[in-house]
Amino acid sequence: MPEVTFNKMDVDQNPATAQEFGIMAIPTLLVKKDGEVVERLTGFTPAHQLEAILAKYTA
Repeated sequence: MPEVTFNKMDVDQNPATAQEFGIMAIPTLLVKKDGEVVERLTGFTPAHQLEAILAKYTA
């Protein structure tokens, strides 16, 4: 299985980065592959949906 890395950011401490990625709501999860955002999830994401999205990019 390919490596998956999770990062967490406090948007109040990093407003420029939040703006750069267009983060307007919390939580927001960005899935990046090869340095590009390929999925954007805003709000609660059920575990089964998150697993399916990650499987798409780690297969």
